[in-house]
Amino acid sequence: MLTRPDISQDPSSITVDPQVCARAAGRFPCDQEEQISAPVLERPVFERLLFAQCWEDPRMDAGSLCLEPGKTALVVTSGGCTALSLALLRPHRILAVDLNAAQSYLLRLKIAGAKRLAHPEYLELLGVRTSSRRGWLYQQCRTALPPPAAAFWDTHQPLIEAGVLRAGRYERYLAAFRWLLILVEGRRKVAQLFALRSLEDRRRFYEEQWNTHLWRLCFRVFFSRPVLGSVGLDRSFFTYVDGIEDFGAHFLRLTRHALVDLSPQENYFAAQICLGHYLDERTMPPYLLAENYPALRSAVDQIEVETMELGAFLAKMPDRSVDAFAYSNVFEWLPPDVFEEVLRQTHRVARPNARVCYRNLLVRRQTPAALAHLFRPEPDIAGRLLAEDRSWVYSHFEVATVLKPGVLERRTQS
Repeated sequence: MLTRPDISQDPSSITVDPQVCARAAGRFPCDQEEQISAPVLERPVFERLLFAQCWEDPRMDAGSLCLEPGKTALVVTSGGCTALSLALLRPHRILAVDLNAAQSYLLRLKIAGAKRLAHPEYLELLGVRTSSRRGWLYQQCRTALPPPAAAFWDTHQPLIEAGVLRAGRYERYLAAFRWLLILVEGRRKVAQLFALRSLEDRRRFYEEQWNTHLWRLCFRVFFSRPVLGSVGLDRSFFTYVDGIEDFGAHFLRLTRHALVDLSPQENYFAAQICLGHYLDERTMPPYLLAENYPALRSAVDQIEVETMELGAFLAKMPDRSVDAFAYSNVFEWLPPDVFEEVLRQTHRVARPNARVCYRNLLVRRQTPAALAHLFRPEPDIAGRLLAEDRSWVYSHFEVATVLKPGVLERRTQS
């Protein structure tokens, strides 16, 4: 018997006092006039654990940023998975930045677990494997947490006990969709989707058995603007959306691509959404794989976690200090003038030939014409990676190389 997920009593509705955010960052917020910010960032959703995982394909960041030993990367923290997976490339530093203290505490917990636990225990703690001892496992890694993060998790033990990979607001939204999916399609049909190997078999199965009127109706309602904005994300995320009237129909087209053109058997995002778990322990994010765990444990000390608004963090960074920027899809929450100013600050902070990547979910953001002399778009790289994007919900992927006039010429001459 199915039990409907209770998304009204959301344990991820964790509020974090702004002063706690400031202390976790090691400083108090800048004066208002000094911040590169936007009203959307003041919404309460940014004081809660919104994402327990990064719902972005790490192959896209790794394939676009040219990150290697000796380099420095700046990433948006979110669920922490991108920072942890990029750490496997052994850069000199990874600066993980998020204005939401709960997201910072999540990444710190994942780092502490990697330091203190064996790989099977790590999977138990996070919720990949079933476990009745997550409270005990947390105590084993608690000493590796800074005091604010330890205090946070001490008071939110139910999230630990449930497996933190399920703890975010967005993960609970997807759990509700999974309940609906099983009602509409049935467990057997969902399982069959992950057993089909050929493109032709998936296409036939989708069109003849899966793509019913009920499927399309339920999908379009569940991923409509009102439902996604009130239960999954926040309505303020869509302030700058223009030209997409039917969110559900838009995401339905992208989902068909993921379920037919890409192989669900190799897609751990699809497995998490449709099944509620990974297909197996060989098909998971890079930082969770057993063969990568020794490298992860030796690399997590290179991750520096900062709780701060992105523009304010960039403003305090020195010139020419970062080689790679992974900005998730944060730009679509910002008005165009703030987006442009963040890109200007990015250029100042970037070293010559640095790479920048970011995603567009519903709002088109790309290098403004006024900044064309500062960034060279890399559409071939971006298009190739987007075509194979296992997380599939993003409409566009932007990759650009930072241009530093004069510096490149001197390098060429030398």
